[in-house]
Amino acid sequence: MAESERTSGASRRTEYLILLAVIITMTVNQTAIVIISPLAVSIADEFDVSVSLSGQLRTVSALISAFLAPFVGLMSDRIGRRPIMMLGLLSILSFGLASTVAPTFALLMAAQSIAGFGIAALLSSGYAVVADTFPPERRAWAVGIISVGQPMAWVVGLPLIGLVADSFGWRWSFVAVPVAFSLVGFLFVRFVPGVTRSEATRASDANPLASLGTILRARSPRSWILAELTAYSGWAGTLVFLGAFYISEHDRSTALTGVLLSLTALAFVAGSLISSRVVEVIGIKPAICGGAAASALALIVALTMMPGVWVSLALLMLFGMMQGVRGAAASVLGLMQSPEHQGAMMGFRASVVQMGYVVGGLIGGALLAAGGYALLGIMFGLVIVAASLFMAAMVDVQHHGTEK
Repeated sequence: MAESERTSGASRRTEYLILLAVIITMTVNQTAIVIISPLAVSIADEFDVSVSLSGQLRTVSALISAFLAPFVGLMSDRIGRRPIMMLGLLSILSFGLASTVAPTFALLMAAQSIAGFGIAALLSSGYAVVADTFPPERRAWAVGIISVGQPMAWVVGLPLIGLVADSFGWRWSFVAVPVAFSLVGFLFVRFVPGVTRSEATRASDANPLASLGTILRARSPRSWILAELTAYSGWAGTLVFLGAFYISEHDRSTALTGVLLSLTALAFVAGSLISSRVVEVIGIKPAICGGAAASALALIVALTMMPGVWVSLALLMLFGMMQGVRGAAASVLGLMQSPEHQGAMMGFRASVVQMGYVVGGLIGGALLAAGGYALLGIMFGLVIVAASLFMAAMVDVQHHGTEK
């Protein structure tokens, strides 16, 4: 074998190890996000609080991570991705242990603040690693691959959380999932390289916080942040109420509903994996807008026409798949917005994701109360499309290699 072929093979193996490490840390990150959902009732019973209040545990970590993410991303630009990701894993590990032994509801809520840092660190650094490692023409493929990590928490983490809670109690779910998954993450994060700092990044060391202002003052990255927050609120707000939709409108059991939600997550994975091919064929902005339009149509039909449960499942899986295409393509476009501050820009992306759940959940609850699932589906579908069209109109594509 020629020397160039050996070098190329080694380089490709290194890339795959980096992607695997990021996928695992993304899964760890998402388990800290989803774990409260199946445990909310058990937690409420133990601490004698309402289910509504126990559900706000997730809001605490979301708000803290949304606030911290841009600053954590900025830190990763300065000291490297790997140290920040290791701190993130340590944070999730500590959150799991603290939740396991928390004697009061107030201390359990305090543990969520620990998770907030870890979520911010893992989510922002993971996408920045792609920008560090892959050239622009291969980023759509790499982003599609790492986007598998978060829905895998739904597919693998949620069933494990429920199984452990039913068998040993809700506290042990924190040991079996966030704690154990974090330990696995530590084994793989060593494959993540440190950041290669650009001249522009080094030049801004005198005033690091100026990087955040630079991003927000520029029209294109600012527009991307606003558009992605709006679109993600539509996606996340829908997810918050899908379980209740299957239970209340289709009379499905809680156990079967978990399976149906996992299938939607798997469809999202499929969409993420094919997104690079879609971008290659039709271009990044058509992929964003086309994915948004197809997902919105499927959502609106499923929630307004109320077909049988299996037709609804098929439509909602299509919704998930097209959101996978849209989300991965939009993330690639976000990576283009501030090449000298990739960590900070992906910190804003992490903030958008967390705030999307908060905003989407609040608006979705109001829509559901005002007009049921039909109004929720119509409004969130239109929101996703409008945000994607705004993104296509206002956000610049800076690398022509990914534009059709």
